[in-house]
Amino acid sequence: MKHLLIILLYSNFLISQNVIEVEYYFENQCESLISKDSISFELQNLETMESYYSENLKVKIPSSGKYELFVTINDSNIERSFEEIVEFKNVLKVKDTISIPRIQYVSEKLNDDFQYKNEIEPKYYNCQNVCDNYEVDYFKNGKIRFEGKFKNGKPIWNSEYQRDGSYIKYHYDKLDRWYKWEYYDQNGNLIKYLKNIYRKKNWIQKIYDSQGKLISKEIKVNYQMKN
Repeated sequence: MKHLLIILLYSNFLISQNVIEVEYYFENQCESLISKDSISFELQNLETMESYYSENLKVKIPSSGKYELFVTINDSNIERSFEEIVEFKNVLKVKDTISIPRIQYVSEKLNDDFQYKNEIEPKYYNCQNVCDNYEVDYFKNGKIRFEGKFKNGKPIWNSEYQRDGSYIKYHYDKLDRWYKWEYYDQNGNLIKYLKNIYRKKNWIQKIYDSQGKLISKEIKVNYQMKN
């Protein structure tokens, strides 16, 4: 009885603290082997935009809700990455296996000075093959996870799906920048869309509703990255 009381008190303490322990395992859908030590992930709360970083594939987050899962796989000077939306509801501990998608963004890893050697051109790959023309990837349940149209690894457009079927469609300009992205619900209905207008020193972001009515407009500053 005493042990049961201690367990109940500990459970109530965790609930009151809203701490969720998350542990992920990863399985690779491509033939190449991936070392467990090379994988790390980040969970970003979509409401507060706070980020929480894994250690040994484990992380603690302060509350339930929707999070953006960012997964990074490092191999020598190559960095592969993918992301998806995950949601936590009424749980204290999560152990789950994430399938590493076949389609990933491959780029050069930053060196110790947070700079690139510019030896590798960033591109999308489907396993070991550079993405070209229409490409599609699926969740384990058979639903579309990712699709897009590419030219030599560079996206013309791509769509990232949530598990409930809603998705965001991104459109790219000739400099590989997002110039438009559209939000769709589970039934494929447009909710809203954003447009970026790029200038030399800044860029303008406009948000429209599904009927094309302007909702907001914001001027953002360009920050130069060191090469």
